[in-house]
Amino acid sequence: MIHLTNDQLAAITGAAEAAYPDECCGLLAGFAVDGGWRVSRVVESRNVTESDHRDSFEVDPQVRFDLMRALDDDAGERMIGHYHSHPDHPARPSERDRAMAYEPELVWIIVSVAEGRAQATGAFRLNAAGDAFDEIDITVTDRPEESAP
Repeated sequence: MIHLTNDQLAAITGAAEAAYPDECCGLLAGFAVDGGWRVSRVVESRNVTESDHRDSFEVDPQVRFDLMRALDDDAGERMIGHYHSHPDHPARPSERDRAMAYEPELVWIIVSVAEGRAQATGAFRLNAAGDAFDEIDITVTDRPEESAP
């Protein structure tokens, strides 16, 4: 399970809508809690892929480096995943997503966007065999303190 605040989810879906018809992308930092994760930061990135921006994404390496330096290691904060959008496609991992899943411990949040409007959001993790994604639950709360450890 992954826990987000309404504001964090709004930041992710807002980035997805703003990027349409291209894919947006960004990183998620947070804490391991009760067999799941609580998001502490949503960090937007430019999509720096050299492929077609409408069906692929790559997080700017500088954004990742900056996030890694900013994490509160003493509190157990770490990079827990990333997000991206699927313009005019379902909020499910694509075959390209599976092929690009190099860090199986990370959560993938995917937002489906149609005609510039977010339609659905899903969260996924690569299975133990590394050949498919398993869907995980998303919980959303109004209370920011519920997203901290």
